[in-house]
Amino acid sequence: MNRILDASRRFFLALGRALSAAWSIALKWLSVPVNLCLAAIALFFLVSFGSWAIGDRFSTVLLYFPDSNGALHGETREVPRCFGAEKRAELIASELLLGPGNGSLVRAFEAGVQVQSAIYRKSRLFVDISPEAALAEPKALKAGIAAMDRSLVAALPGIKRISLTIGGKEPYIAGLEVEEGRKGAKKTGK
Repeated sequence: MNRILDASRRFFLALGRALSAAWSIALKWLSVPVNLCLAAIALFFLVSFGSWAIGDRFSTVLLYFPDSNGALHGETREVPRCFGAEKRAELIASELLLGPGNGSLVRAFEAGVQVQSAIYRKSRLFVDISPEAALAEPKALKAGIAAMDRSLVAALPGIKRISLTIGGKEPYIAGLEVEEGRKGAKKTGK
């Protein structure tokens, strides 16, 4: 037992001397301002790289899909973490266009529809999707637009207004259907 204690005491004494020598060499090296700056930059890089390496690269988002009746239901999905409202909006819209994972829900838009652009300016988001989306039935198109709008609002809470365009044109502009109805009423009233 004494031999084990004696060996461990000698080991820790040697370790202490080695650490003391290394510490004095490091202090001598760091006393030069250029070396101190290099050490600070290296430490900053190692901490940044370490936090990136162990950080969460995915985030959970809530996407809304219509059911067969047109009611919206949420579905959570893991998506890559991205920064910037435009990139995040484009990612969320693209994920929505991929379709639901739940078999009881339907696609918001037909297969083949893609995100053309996403632009964020002054708390307003402009999202343009390909013109193929306009070929859907009016009820399905309105459900898809509502699903896109609700998914983007849920994923980007700082947005005040979303403008969704299909091939560069805004579908169902407020008042358009009313004006057409008035024109039809004028024609039948004569």
